[in-house]
Amino acid sequence: MRPQTSEAIILHTLPVRERDKLVVFLTPEHGKRKGWAYGARGGKTRFGAALEPLAKVRIGFLEKESDEVVRIESVDLLRSLFPAQQNLVSSVAASYIAETVDTFAQANDPSELVYRLLDRSSEALLAGVAPLAVVAYAEIWMLRLAGILPTPKNCVECHQPLTPPLRFDARAQGFACQWCAARDAELVPNDVAAALDDLLRLPVAGFTAPEATLFELRALAATVRRHFLGHELKSFEVLASVLARR
Repeated sequence: MRPQTSEAIILHTLPVRERDKLVVFLTPEHGKRKGWAYGARGGKTRFGAALEPLAKVRIGFLEKESDEVVRIESVDLLRSLFPAQQNLVSSVAASYIAETVDTFAQANDPSELVYRLLDRSSEALLAGVAPLAVVAYAEIWMLRLAGILPTPKNCVECHQPLTPPLRFDARAQGFACQWCAARDAELVPNDVAAALDDLLRLPVAGFTAPEATLFELRALAATVRRHFLGHELKSFEVLASVLARR
């Protein structure tokens, strides 16, 4: 067995048998990994609160070359999301962001950019940045890093530079110019297009937009995501319900 140590962020855990957990975690060097945490469900577990969703940890594990699931030996907590999770919207937003990253991050595929996105999004929630802005930022950027988000700079059909107003062509799953866009292409309001441009060049802690604009950005992300996956994320409706009750 090869011992490995890495910084990681916990995505989620699954109870296994009476005392164990299967842990899904993201690392910058090894990508998304799964590991057995033996005894993690015991009354006096050595892992403590370090296996909570979106906890940032230093994780030590053993891996066999032929095994997909590693054996977790140690987990030291570096940062807990617990303070932010005392707010219901922030807590559900965190779960939604974790599911988004878990869905698109590739197993055993190192991606420092995806890791940094999750790390900075967690920091923003802890710092009190508006959860809706953090969610919109994480959704759009995860689609971009996964190579799914169409560029708003060039027409998806003729590849010529785009000028305002943007038109999103659901048939072509991209932004199209006025000559290539289908008749039912959706016009993207200029303020939403400007917010998208800000989102793609600003850090998450520096991104702000009116709530109505954030909902428009999220609707765009949802259209692209559902077309690619063929279904919606499990926690999408949960977050929508919590946001509607504020």
